[in-house]
Amino acid sequence: MTMPQPERDPAQHWLSRFAVERHPDRLRAEPLDEYVAAARPALAAGAAIDDPGASGSRDIVAISVQRAGVIADLLDELAERLRPGVEAGPIRSAGELSGLARELAEDMYRRAT
Repeated sequence: MTMPQPERDPAQHWLSRFAVERHPDRLRAEPLDEYVAAARPALAAGAAIDDPGASGSRDIVAISVQRAGVIADLLDELAERLRPGVEAGPIRSAGELSGLARELAEDMYRRAT
């Protein structure tokens, strides 16, 4: 059974994903900043392997599957918004998502230098 896709506002919702609700089973548009609340515990769970230098080599940057998943989600969303023909326009949010993206970018730069 395919669930109908709800309307999304690109200024406020993810374009690359939906939130899934149980009871009743349905999809709903996921606000951009809501994702951060779910991503932060996942990042904390992977923190043990996210230690810079955990790989034992400065040539290899090791990150947890949780951190990789969050980064992949952000890149999927960016790819969707940059797809030709998509008019997403500016977003309206509290800035939680952009703050998370900036933190992850700064962390990766630190690990790579």
